Amino acid sequence: MRIKLRTKIAVLVLGVVTVFLCANVLWESSRSAELEETELVQQARALSANMEAVWEFMNKNQDKINYDSAGNFEFKGLQCSIAGRSVGAFFSRDTDYSVRYVSDTPRNIADEPDAFEQTAIDLFRADPSITEYYEYAEMDGRPVFRYAEPMVLDESCLSCHGEPAGEIDLSGYPKEGFAAGYIYGALSMEIPTEAFAEASAENATLNIGFSLGLIVACVAIISAAISHLVTRPLRRVQTAMEDVGDGDYSARLPEDKSSDEMTVLSGGFNDMVAQLEAASKHLEDLVADRTTALEHANAELERQSAALEEANEALTEENQYRSDFLAMMSHELRTPLAASMAFADILRERREASGAPTAEEEHLWHEMESNHKTLLSLINNILAMARIDAGRETFRPELMDIGDVVGLLQATIAPLADQKSIALEFRIGEVPLFVADADKLRRIVENLMSNAVKFTPAGGRIVFAASHDAEGGAIVFTVADTGCGIPETNLATIFDRFVQVDGSGTRSYGGSGLGLALVRELTEMHGGTVSLESTVGAGSTFTVRIPDDIPLIDELPAADAGEPTRPDEEQPPA
Repeated sequence: MRIKLRTKIAVLVLGVVTVFLCANVLWESSRSAELEETELVQQARALSANMEAVWEFMNKNQDKINYDSAGNFEFKGLQCSIAGRSVGAFFSRDTDYSVRYVSDTPRNIADEPDAFEQTAIDLFRADPSITEYYEYAEMDGRPVFRYAEPMVLDESCLSCHGEPAGEIDLSGYPKEGFAAGYIYGALSMEIPTEAFAEASAENATLNIGFSLGLIVACVAIISAAISHLVTRPLRRVQTAMEDVGDGDYSARLPEDKSSDEMTVLSGGFNDMVAQLEAASKHLEDLVADRTTALEHANAELERQSAALEEANEALTEENQYRSDFLAMMSHELRTPLAASMAFADILRERREASGAPTAEEEHLWHEMESNHKTLLSLINNILAMARIDAGRETFRPELMDIGDVVGLLQATIAPLADQKSIALEFRIGEVPLFVADADKLRRIVENLMSNAVKFTPAGGRIVFAASHDAEGGAIVFTVADTGCGIPETNLATIFDRFVQVDGSGTRSYGGSGLGLALVRELTEMHGGTVSLESTVGAGSTFTVRIPDDIPLIDELPAADAGEPTRPDEEQPPA
């Protein structure tokens, strides 16, 4: 909710004045209570002084009262208690005050003290320096002010209350045996406070009424002043600002001389609007220039985007052609390679049938078989990579035993290691049955082991290890060799396609650079990882980790199982 400034200031002033008024009322109430108490005490003291004067007068004239003109003693029965009641009745005759003398050893039951009076007597006796005691109370349903002063025995009182104790005095009562200075009782007064309370309330009402009138007058004057000096000039500023907000930079404020602040404000506002007008004109020019430049840039971007789209389509087609070409050529190369391997086997059998082959012939057979296997591995890698790029490589998980993997390696890698006199060691831990794609796992371990045989010199050592990381939830395969090692600068790209550590034209080791790239692709198809640790001159260790919770093919969704692979794409040549 929007509240006007004049209203806010008026409410603020009203609040501040109201706070001060409340504080003044509280102070006046407290002050009035103090004054009321002071006046009541003064009245009680004055009444007490008058009664003491009368008592002293009667005490000095006691003999005149009890002796006749001939000097004969005749007790008139005017004892102190009777005199006290008479005096009290006299002073309170025309008022609603109550005055009496009380004692806790009274000769008249009417002079017995109540709780307040007994407290006062005990207090006076305990501390003789205390000369008065008072409090506010309620008597017979009326608020009263109660006041008490000590009643001290002097020499004139001992004729009735002194020694010896028990002796009958002139009034017929036994003496108490008190000494001079003994506090016999107290002078007790009760003064009604209703009139004082009414006077205080009336006075407070007058003060509040006057203050409220003063507040109303102040608020009216302040509101009028604020309206003339603040809100009207600010309303003109608000109107001009709204015009500027709507885009009218010609709005100006008239010179306001109602106050120095408003004069400065109106002048500053006009200067600001003039600067905004100039800045807006400059900004419009800049926007126009930038708009033209952006239109040209957008046109150029659209042209470049169209060119990039055409280039991307061409690259996509070329990539598809490359993949199709590699797949076709790899598949077509396998047929003559299979024939070449079959003819070589036939020739060897015929040679062996005619007699034992010579050492040179045996060497040639071994070289021919080695090259056949190398070429077959290269073709298989290219074909597998082409199928992966084309999205036709399917994942077929099945239950496997680690012994099957070891038997495969012993059949395929052990002869290659024997040819180079490389020691081949298998370290198999407690590995339970696990699920994996058998063909892809075979390619992974065969590529790693073949790579190790290739880069390990004669007399070296290769260790294949398998274990189960139950805590990490993985089946772990490691291939460690004592080969030449890989420089640290090549570790980051060793698993990329067509990457060889020795990329020169005179490199010592053959290969297409697809073996390790295929290992990574096939491992990631299992949801696993492959890593490498290597030291130049000391060897390399490859680690493959595949999850131990891969579901069987029957447990996979139909979309994940894919279509069965073609036999001619999966089966190696005979």
